[in-house]
Amino acid sequence: MQEQRLKLILDSVIRLARRGAMSNAVNLLTKLRPVDIAQILMQLPQSEREAIFSALVGSELTMAAEAVSEMGTESAVALLSTLNRNDATRLLQELPSDDAALLVAEMPEDLRDELLETMKAEHSTVVNELLGFADETAGRIMTPDYFALDEDLTISEAITALQKRSEEFEMAFYIYVVDSRNHLLGVVSLRQLLLNPPSTPLRKIMIGDVIKVTTDTDQEEVARLVATYNLLAVPVVDQENKLAGIITVDDIIDVMREEATEDIYALAGVDADDRALGSAMNSVRRRLPWLLLSLGGALIAVAIVRFLLLPSNPNSLLLAILIPVVATMGSNAATQTMTVVVRGIGLGEVSWETRWRVTIKEALVGLTNGLVISVVVSLIVALWFNPVLGGVLGLTMIFSLLFAGMLGTLIPVLLKRFKVDPALASSVFVVTFTDIVTFFFYLGIAALFFKTFKL
Repeated sequence: MQEQRLKLILDSVIRLARRGAMSNAVNLLTKLRPVDIAQILMQLPQSEREAIFSALVGSELTMAAEAVSEMGTESAVALLSTLNRNDATRLLQELPSDDAALLVAEMPEDLRDELLETMKAEHSTVVNELLGFADETAGRIMTPDYFALDEDLTISEAITALQKRSEEFEMAFYIYVVDSRNHLLGVVSLRQLLLNPPSTPLRKIMIGDVIKVTTDTDQEEVARLVATYNLLAVPVVDQENKLAGIITVDDIIDVMREEATEDIYALAGVDADDRALGSAMNSVRRRLPWLLLSLGGALIAVAIVRFLLLPSNPNSLLLAILIPVVATMGSNAATQTMTVVVRGIGLGEVSWETRWRVTIKEALVGLTNGLVISVVVSLIVALWFNPVLGGVLGLTMIFSLLFAGMLGTLIPVLLKRFKVDPALASSVFVVTFTDIVTFFFYLGIAALFFKTFKL
């Protein structure tokens, strides 16, 4: 029902925009939620999108800012770049500081500097402070607008302060308890405020063991903590344990989506900025290096086949015919293992300390699968061609799947150890090394069998 309604509104907005009735189109959009406005804007043809967005900023600045907050970073920056500098500045000042910093960071340097210069000092100062933290860290994505009170205040005083200052904060899920120098001492939930006597000091009901992160904590680790402990917000402290800001659950969801997108793209050797509706040349530029690297690995495998395959042996043709089976099984097994391990690294389940336990488990899985596949393929090839060739392929499957499990575990863990995104291990490193090992065993075992059985 909602999808059909949005489709009708989208069609109406397009018709109104093409007739030049921008105010009517904007009025139609203002009846929607910000996320729906963002969705409709992204589906409009480019010229209509820019015109309607400009009109929305001109007449409904707050709603335009809320819609921008619901967009992807790339789309939001593209729209902001179409505005005149005055409107772009006004819109950035209307956004929460963490959202503004996220967008400004992705803009061209000259535009970024120009907008920061024209923003009001109180806004540009906060944005510049957030930009001072490294990308993809807690400091970069936190909001400095948090609700903190002194430990000696009573519940009654806390509620009064919350009522007076509620409009200053993006979200107030928790009250953070601090001392006179802003050191984080504890946290109080809104539920605790309602269930305890009004005269109770905050220090009596606060939770002292606060789940927190530092400004340099990786955003993926922040997301893991929030998901593990079911938090609505997590406080961010500096090296002296002074409260610097908070990260709310809506920002964490964005981080999870961003990290998941990066991992999925990286598993296929594709850059996270590559988009289905983006520039063809941009996609070529981002994908070609990985394809060339993959080609290099494939040529190494070909060289092994070239020098180990016995040209004078009549069975060489049969060996060549069965190469797709060998390559496919090893690559698929390696990809399965690598996907599980990369996901485990992202969830914090797999680390350098647990590498051998995971490797042994995946090697056992590979060995078991290899034994089953070996029996099946040996029987088929023995009946189809000859028993010796069936034995070659069967034994190869055992070694191939065993090493696929080990390589699919160790390579991502090693890359993580050297601070390289483990998802990049997928199609290039794990699969290529698995193919090389598989071909080496396949042709080595074949040579041994042919010599032993004098074929």
